[in-house]
Amino acid sequence: MLTVGRLSSSKASALVIAVLLAGIGMGCFGAYVQAAPLYPDRPIRLIVGFSAGGATDTIARMVGHQLSERLGQSVVVENKPGAGGTIATGYVASSPADGYTLLFTSASHAINATLYKSLPYDPVKDFEPVVPVASTLNVLVIHPSMQASTVKEFIDYVKAHPGELTMASGGIGSSSHLAGVLFNTMAGIKVTHIPYKGTADSMRDLAAGEVDFTVDSVSAYLPYFENGSLRPLGVGDLKRSSLLPKVPTIDESGLSGYEVNAWVGILAPAHVPRSVVELLNRQVNDILALPKMQAQLQKQGSRPLGGTPENYAELIQSDIKKFSKLIELAEIPRQ
Repeated sequence: MLTVGRLSSSKASALVIAVLLAGIGMGCFGAYVQAAPLYPDRPIRLIVGFSAGGATDTIARMVGHQLSERLGQSVVVENKPGAGGTIATGYVASSPADGYTLLFTSASHAINATLYKSLPYDPVKDFEPVVPVASTLNVLVIHPSMQASTVKEFIDYVKAHPGELTMASGGIGSSSHLAGVLFNTMAGIKVTHIPYKGTADSMRDLAAGEVDFTVDSVSAYLPYFENGSLRPLGVGDLKRSSLLPKVPTIDESGLSGYEVNAWVGILAPAHVPRSVVELLNRQVNDILALPKMQAQLQKQGSRPLGGTPENYAELIQSDIKKFSKLIELAEIPRQ
């Protein structure tokens, strides 16, 4: 027979207090767990540093729509154009690291690291890479009033009118600017650069004949190619695009080795919870694997990238080095 000894009054009192404290602690813990919200519990803002209607904005809205459906919360795209995307980037860098303010950026993020003398943020230390989304194809575009139907004819025309033609871009140091600079350097031509706040603005003026040409992401220009208001002369990849199968590459048109493509991806403010990064990375990778999304990207002249946050970090670091050399080669003054 098991006998339980009697507790002294002091020990009994201590035991009662311990049990009560444990109960209170468990109650508080339960209340904490119950009160802690699961991410996301409110709308997410996806900040784009370029005008609505441009290539970066278009893909941001495609991804944002799919994320909204998967996360059960609205993903709101907000455009904050200007200064090559640095206005939006600085805004996100100073936002709370809670996963509710994200940056949908482009290769300009890597370009700006070298282009600007000083930035209100560190392009690497102030951000947490989430996921690379897509790679976008560049294309040489001219106004149809120009008497040129090939890359060679265009180069010959520009050489016959040195300094007279204007080249539009999405801003000083933007990927379209550097793609144009590389083209001009390899072609040996001199033109006047007209920077805009984004592709949508430069595209509008190009279609109106206010500027002569650009080298920019193909996506936003497709409707203009279809109605004949703008003319594509060459694509900036080493192989032809299925979107524009009759348009030769700039490489095969005489500028051997010309290849400049851009990318878009998602960054979060530094120190955002790892669980948030992993959730967003997983969801976006799943979205990019959807045949519907792949078809939509294809229509935009883009191909899905995807990958880990570490993959994205490596891409950014690699492009910072690459664009730094190109900026130096083109002798673009630091802003």
